[in-house]
Amino acid sequence: METIFTLFLDPLLRYEFMRNAMLAAAIVGVSSAVLSCLLVVRHQALLGDAVSHAVLPGVAIGWLAARHVGIFWGALTTAILAGLAITFVERNSRVKRDAVMGIVFTFAFAVGLAIISVAKPRGIDLFHVLLGNVLGVDRTDLLLTAASGGIVVAVVVLLFRQLQLWSFDPVMARSVGLRVGALHYLFTALLSATIVASLQAVGLVLVVAMLVTPGATAYLLTRRLATMMVAASAVGLLSGVGGLYASYHLDVASGPAIVILASVVFALTFAFAPRRGLVSQVRRRRVTGRRILAEDLLKALVKHDGVTALEAAAHLRGDRAGLRSAVRRLTRAGWVTGHDGVLQLTASGRQEAIRMVRTHRLLERYLHDAEGLPIADLHQAADRLEHHVDPAALEDMDRVLGRPTVDPHGHPIPREAATLATIAGCPLTACPPGHTGRVAMVGDDREDLLAAMVRSGIVPQAEITLLERADDHVIGVVAGRRMRLPDELAERVFVVEVHPAVPPAVPVEEIRDSGG
Repeated sequence: METIFTLFLDPLLRYEFMRNAMLAAAIVGVSSAVLSCLLVVRHQALLGDAVSHAVLPGVAIGWLAARHVGIFWGALTTAILAGLAITFVERNSRVKRDAVMGIVFTFAFAVGLAIISVAKPRGIDLFHVLLGNVLGVDRTDLLLTAASGGIVVAVVVLLFRQLQLWSFDPVMARSVGLRVGALHYLFTALLSATIVASLQAVGLVLVVAMLVTPGATAYLLTRRLATMMVAASAVGLLSGVGGLYASYHLDVASGPAIVILASVVFALTFAFAPRRGLVSQVRRRRVTGRRILAEDLLKALVKHDGVTALEAAAHLRGDRAGLRSAVRRLTRAGWVTGHDGVLQLTASGRQEAIRMVRTHRLLERYLHDAEGLPIADLHQAADRLEHHVDPAALEDMDRVLGRPTVDPHGHPIPREAATLATIAGCPLTACPPGHTGRVAMVGDDREDLLAAMVRSGIVPQAEITLLERADDHVIGVVAGRRMRLPDELAERVFVVEVHPAVPPAVPVEEIRDSGG
């Protein structure tokens, strides 16, 4: 208890400058944090940097004109002028905003340095101007800082709905009658006032951190702007007050101390935020990966029921540890039973597996018909999406597509709670020579073979004539082209309506391997 009193309460009770500094740090932390949220959601972090550097000539001229009071009003004037100049040039030229900001703030900063180098004003500490000195705040500075911060927060609260709509959707804001241009100029003026209010606490160079870091930290915690502003204000307040104590006890400049603490809070949030933190993302990816492997195992079992875990692994991506975890997950859910190492689906497991197969094949149908994705790319694309698609969205796809019965590869699309239909037709390798059939289905389990089929024109509804059979290949005719097809490809081509045909006399095009 004595340690807490010594560290936190004793400086406030003993020194007036600590009380002034505490209030200034709190005001700066909250007011800058509120605007930092708008800067972050509008992707305009560089605007704060530009305006903060542009106040240097105002600081120099204000000191020469009226000493300490002149610094505030000179900085405020040049900040507003710089912000207006950036907005005006951007809106009336082809030059992009980032380039305009770079031109304006480097020019203004150079002018400020030139004035200081020529006039050499006595009594102005350039180090404190650039890096801040919150411990040097007097009553006049505190009143000006409080007035600026209070006006900024009050305006944001009063115009919150307009600023929110303008920040997220300027086009909608304009269409409902908001004066978007006036809001832009107002926001620039508020930003300028905040920067000037922060001048004594964190300085010109580091003020941009207080205009970005609290908002960025809150952005990792929530997406609602009102909640984001509250969280950012808490971060700004903690950084300001904590940095003040660090500056006092460690004898370091106040600006760096405040900014370092704000950055530490951001780093901790980035790592440990409940939903968007790095640790949460890694844990979520691991859990999602296990769920995806379990669902893939379900699909494999519905096609190869009554197999061992090792046999099922041949149809999946994942290590043995992951497969064992998937088997335990499915067993706990009551979807899989195992006897003597053989995995079998329960009734509820089969229904869930058929639902996954239906999702995959319906997605393939949608990606092909609605999105125009080539047949050879459908399987991998549907694999990525099937574990994340919403059931309502899937039902909408089914309705829009007219309740299709087969996917683009020819696989039947099962209905809910239905059995998995058998594939129509027979493999090309099982057809007798001299017969013609229509392709009903092509296998999609091997991307290289599927690509070779597509290149050869072997797709659903195409006609193919089997001419000859050999030990490791067949010779057939597709679209007038005579081809040599390896057995591993031919056994994945299912044909129906086989009938006698006259073999056409055309030269042979050989598909030598699985890559076509």
